[in-house]
Amino acid sequence: MRAQEKNIKGFNVLELIAVVLIIGIISAAAYPKFSGWKTQREIRDAALKIKSLMLAINAQAQRGLYSFVQVYVNITDTEITIVSKGMKPDTLSTKINNGDSAWNIDESSRCNIVSTAYWDDDGGAADNTVIQVQKLEFDANKFASNFAGEAAVCFSKDARWFSGAGNFVSGAVGDTSVDQTMFLCIKVEDVPTCAIDEGSGEPTTVVDNVYSIDWTRFGDVTVDKWSTLLNEWVLQ
Repeated sequence: MRAQEKNIKGFNVLELIAVVLIIGIISAAAYPKFSGWKTQREIRDAALKIKSLMLAINAQAQRGLYSFVQVYVNITDTEITIVSKGMKPDTLSTKINNGDSAWNIDESSRCNIVSTAYWDDDGGAADNTVIQVQKLEFDANKFASNFAGEAAVCFSKDARWFSGAGNFVSGAVGDTSVDQTMFLCIKVEDVPTCAIDEGSGEPTTVVDNVYSIDWTRFGDVTVDKWSTLLNEWVLQ
């Protein structure tokens, strides 16, 4: 007895083209949402990485490996660079005991961002092999902060030498203060900095994914995200 022939059909060319077109349309519609979600995750990760770097270098000051440490920030048109640096106890002692040292003459120079030989260990040095100091790099075409250029904040174990330099110092000569916040946001339409009101410390435009990285003179570091729903900063 002959087996019954099976009637099996495949896709013809027109059906295959139609399926490919449908997949393409769905993918095109979903891509902006996926891309936006990816960027949101990246900026949150960047803020948390900066927090981790700051906590890590302060931990080395608490442990005594360094007596004086720095977190240096440089924001250019293409890159945001965060670097940690450390000064060992013997080096700091030499500066303090030297009456002619700029350390004792010019307090504003302590958190030095000029001399490459000032710090014993520099996470941004090309030949750096010390794991206690680090370097982070982020795409400045994707993210922005509340300033452009150089800034630094310096810490010590007992907060005695808390100081700053560059864009982390506010006020006029003789009446300056060290900033304790930097902001990170998604760059929009080539706007160079995050729109933050200097008085309130809040975004001046209604935008999502604005992060505030905050520190104290004792080296405590937190990250907050601006909630457009609650109209306030929310701890992450």
